[in-house]
Amino acid sequence: MKNFISKFSYNIILAVIITLLFICVEQTYRVYNDILSFNLNIKSIIEQFIINLLLVSIVKTRAIFIVYFILSLFVWFQIAHFAYFGTWIFPLEYYLFFTKFKETYDTFRTVTEIAILPTIMIAVLIICIYFLLKFSDEKRLKIPFLSIILIAFIIFLPARVYIKNTKQGNRPNVEYYALKNTFTTLGYLFGNIIPKKISGHSGLEQPITDTPDLVLKNPDINVIMIMGESLHRDYMSLFGYNVNTTPFLNSLKNNENFIYKKGISSGVVTDVGIPSFFNIIKEPDGVPQIISTNTCLFKMAKNNGFETYFYSAQAQGQLAQLKSYLCTKWIDKYEDGTTITKDIDTPTKDQFLVDKIDSVDFEKPTFLTLHYRSAHTPFKETYPKEFEVFTKENSNKDTLQNTIEYQNAVYYIDYILSEIVKKVQMKTKRPTFFVLTSDHATNLGDKDRNGHGRLDYDSVYQVPFFVYGINNAKNLKDNFSDFPYISHYQIGKVVSYLLGYKQETPHFNKKEDYFVCDSDISGLSGILKVSFDEENNQIPTLIE
Repeated sequence: MKNFISKFSYNIILAVIITLLFICVEQTYRVYNDILSFNLNIKSIIEQFIINLLLVSIVKTRAIFIVYFILSLFVWFQIAHFAYFGTWIFPLEYYLFFTKFKETYDTFRTVTEIAILPTIMIAVLIICIYFLLKFSDEKRLKIPFLSIILIAFIIFLPARVYIKNTKQGNRPNVEYYALKNTFTTLGYLFGNIIPKKISGHSGLEQPITDTPDLVLKNPDINVIMIMGESLHRDYMSLFGYNVNTTPFLNSLKNNENFIYKKGISSGVVTDVGIPSFFNIIKEPDGVPQIISTNTCLFKMAKNNGFETYFYSAQAQGQLAQLKSYLCTKWIDKYEDGTTITKDIDTPTKDQFLVDKIDSVDFEKPTFLTLHYRSAHTPFKETYPKEFEVFTKENSNKDTLQNTIEYQNAVYYIDYILSEIVKKVQMKTKRPTFFVLTSDHATNLGDKDRNGHGRLDYDSVYQVPFFVYGINNAKNLKDNFSDFPYISHYQIGKVVSYLLGYKQETPHFNKKEDYFVCDSDISGLSGILKVSFDEENNQIPTLIE
């Protein structure tokens, strides 16, 4: 009995020390970070102590260290994620880390400095735990079969979410400690999201709509759809930004055939925004609608006499997840950046899109989609050196370097747009419409919040829109109201109309609720409803 008490006491002391180590790591970062705050409380201390007491009572010392090594890695990921995005990790992001690893890596390698502090702290944590365990084997109490009980508990977390269909863990709680967020969000991932993705039923499915009525057979026009990447309208001087990032678009502002509005994207990642747009999805879950191909713009164009093209500066691997949603059967010619780079994960510069116009047969009515890359991280690698027009020396001293590089990317995009328009004017005299929007925007100007892929930041879905007609194209001004906003869904309706299909409302940009999907196209990771008050201010409401 005396030996039992002695060993159990040792377990308690060991658990207390390890608990304090984990607490020190997180609370140190909370004090360091501008968003988080010191929030130690008795409940979280007791929870962490109980977890550690159970872990140090496992029979095999090596097994204990492996568990702590994994837990420490999770804490590292949580802290590094918060350093870049300003949030703990969302459930679906664990899944996206593996399916979008190259994109994650490309972003991370440009901001490796944010990982210095987390790496140092976690390295110290792991080393301390290693030495604590190294000399504990004969001193601590070992409980047989405890590891099996702990595994059963880990299985219980997602099982409870699945059985009760609870929302617990669907979003991280900023006040939870890192490990608690990890347990709850992984529980939701395996208990809710993955089962629904496997079954193919989200519970959010919208009714399937028919193809709009055809009102003009084989229109003798060209439609050039320019789909952006991470383009934030608030960093375009066309929309009032105080740095002249879009001189070409500025020159078109007073052209009666140039109409521009503030866009609201349908998603906050490419794999949601682009499929939702090209299939005219109003709100999630639009996957059944996409599968039907009833409102796929490429199919609608092909069925009404257009030659269809999709050219992207992005790499083959970067488009792998979304190609299945683009009804590629109805795309006559498809090429991506891998054509140039010869590497599945390496995109090319957007000049590729200008060059590809030479391969378009403008003798026939054409539906041409050009998908650029420049406004995606790492920004500095997306534009040629000669487009580095904005620098620390000629910018406001408070402007972050990341923002300056983004300004250069937008400036380069503006140049590419001017070259596209110029070349098309040389290639065809047929009435031609240019339509531009972006898959989503990105968060900038805040060193603690960057990137995209979450609904928490309203900046991530603020995209541009314009339609520009040349060669005596029909003036579309009467088809738009004075309402300053337009959704991806409504922009899709603009393109549908240009392709010869019925306009179903008096104005394309109807004032109504807009829907923005998080990082899962079925809506499983969250849906935002954007409403508008009488002064047209946005009112975002998380509805799922």
